[in-house]
Amino acid sequence: MTPELLAPAGTVPAFEAALAAGADAVYLGAPACNARALARDFSFAEIGAMIAMAHERGRKVYLAMNSLVKEQELPAAVTTLARLAALRADGLIVQDLGLLALAHRHFPELPLHASTLMAAHNSPAVACLAGLGCRRVVLARELSLAEIGLVARQAARLGVAIEVFIHGAMCFSYSGLCRFSSLHGGRSSLRGQCVQPCRRRYQWLASGQGKKGDRGSRGGAGRGRERPPQEGGYLFSMNDLSAVDQVDALARAGVASLKIEGRLKSVAYVAHTVRAYRLALDARAEPDERRRAGMLSEARAALAAAMGRRSGSGFFLPGAAQSARLISPEQSGNTGTPVATLLDLKPLRSGNRKLVRVLARLQAPLRSGDRLRLHEERSDARIAFTLREFRAAGRSSAAAGAGATVEMLVEDAALLALRPPFHGKLYRVDVSGRKERPSPELAQLVARFSAEDERLRRLAQARAQALMPPQAERPPAVFRPAKAAARAQWWLRVATLTALRERLPFAVSRVLLDLNAGNLELALSGQLRRLLRGPKLSFALPPLMQEASLESWRANLARLQAAGYTSFQLGHPGQVQLFAQPGKLELFGDASFNLLNHQALAAAAGLGFKGLQFSLESDRETLHAALAARATHLCAVGLLVYGRPALFTARAQSPHFQGRYALQSHRGERYALKSGEDGVSLFAKEPLSLLAHGRRLLTSGLDYLVVDLSCGHPKQEAQLVTALWSGKGELPPHLAGNYNGLLA
Repeated sequence: MTPELLAPAGTVPAFEAALAAGADAVYLGAPACNARALARDFSFAEIGAMIAMAHERGRKVYLAMNSLVKEQELPAAVTTLARLAALRADGLIVQDLGLLALAHRHFPELPLHASTLMAAHNSPAVACLAGLGCRRVVLARELSLAEIGLVARQAARLGVAIEVFIHGAMCFSYSGLCRFSSLHGGRSSLRGQCVQPCRRRYQWLASGQGKKGDRGSRGGAGRGRERPPQEGGYLFSMNDLSAVDQVDALARAGVASLKIEGRLKSVAYVAHTVRAYRLALDARAEPDERRRAGMLSEARAALAAAMGRRSGSGFFLPGAAQSARLISPEQSGNTGTPVATLLDLKPLRSGNRKLVRVLARLQAPLRSGDRLRLHEERSDARIAFTLREFRAAGRSSAAAGAGATVEMLVEDAALLALRPPFHGKLYRVDVSGRKERPSPELAQLVARFSAEDERLRRLAQARAQALMPPQAERPPAVFRPAKAAARAQWWLRVATLTALRERLPFAVSRVLLDLNAGNLELALSGQLRRLLRGPKLSFALPPLMQEASLESWRANLARLQAAGYTSFQLGHPGQVQLFAQPGKLELFGDASFNLLNHQALAAAAGLGFKGLQFSLESDRETLHAALAARATHLCAVGLLVYGRPALFTARAQSPHFQGRYALQSHRGERYALKSGEDGVSLFAKEPLSLLAHGRRLLTSGLDYLVVDLSCGHPKQEAQLVTALWSGKGELPPHLAGNYNGLLA
């Protein structure tokens, strides 16, 4: 069976280009609910017209509502669901567990697809999502062909289709497990607002800073002597995925849909990439070997015509996670064609105009009207402009060839802010299609749906309000303490039992102990019960478990249960599938579940969880609105108030990471890199702490507050917790995430 070819479209012209190039289906962003910050959302009239055109041609349209939904956004999201159901969308791509539950329960006419942001990286995750109503699951990009085949066979038994990305940009972190952009800038990658910290330049530090703490810790940022920064580069900037040569293998592995990334890309990009993969898919049915080779050669040429980064086959091939082909640290990760090397920037005055003279040496032809992006690498500034005037060989020119030195005159305040010395490159950016208009046929369809828009809006709003009354739109705007008796417990997460020796300013009710080899041995030998007396115990599982390790995990969990251990905190909802009788256990969910509203809490509780941590990306208003709306009898709700959560959680173990652990950004921000058996994690030097708000959070309606000492040196971490809790004197440097602001 030939897989579906699924194309992206961020504009109406891109949608038409995808159909013309041979896409079987196109995915679009639902207004204000999709994980891409588009310049302009589609209107419902445009969405209706595109669905109608696709259906007339035997194609499909899927809508991405794959952003996490804040409590305050639920009513609008439900209205959007009603609008899309009325327009007969062929599928809905979802990340938020609450939105998934609402759609499954109230909009059965919308087939549900689990977004790659749900971090489905193994067969238990797929089985869990199938149980929640998903007919299709988009797998994590980090899986190999062999792993995809194993998962696809399990999914087929459940009647679930598997979709994988075949082309486009790659995130360094597993999708759904990246917190960098949010915790260091307030713009969540889980809500389509990523500022792409993985594309920035970093420098290695020749110091002990960031070195692993005591044996068994999961990472952390120590305080070794610091020496000047060493060489670095674009350490986490992934090469693009381009797997045209793996199309046949993916089809044989049982993949139902091959997905091209790029809803922010140009019309030309969409046309070239869709045509390339259409050729590759059609070549599978071509009996003549020479013709088949010719079609694949033509496909590669089409991909070369699409402006992009350096590319490779991603994680598909054996050993890819350790390959140097995943990341090119000497490359900036800019999209577009490199056209010039920056030589100098100099402010100029021309009447009332404030200009900047950009002196550059060309490595490719340049024309007036080209759209360029200047990347000044020392400051990491990236500034786009349209070239209006430039000089070559001392004369005004409309075009110049490779090798020429040119002076560009640019009017841009951002360029004026840059300071010498200057070092960087200029890239030509593909802006094809920005001025294109829909075809007359599609324009007529848009007009038809526009005429019906008001009537359809009222119908959808009525359906949505019947499901979610208007009072849900008015969450409490201020903190409202619960009754004094409803006081939250303190829970402590540790990597080793030695951390329990440290003094803390509160009594611990429950210990979350990392389930690693050492702690497993202590438990099965009987030593753990003798060493741990007083607090209750739950074993904490990591968010990632590779397919090959599942049998080992199942066996060890069964051994623990046989030894009388029945309480576990899971790192992914799918891990429920690892237990034969989860209903007899005490299960909790980690912050990696990404729960941001009361519907998501209820959906996770329905899987059998007794307690769930709220999203650590949350702002104060969203947290308190969700707590006010939740049904308290369903499950307990907790919140991480101190710890060092991983900013990146990645599978790539590129050679340039070897022997390295401390690095800094161009702004002087410091981080620690921790390598493990299954990948790498990045931690900030400063801990995340809400302890300044701890006394209010104790009576906020939360059931437990989590302090995590599992990263770094337990003694130093305990001292930081005590100092931050006291609130006296000059507090240690720390991050507060989005709690005091507004999560974007």
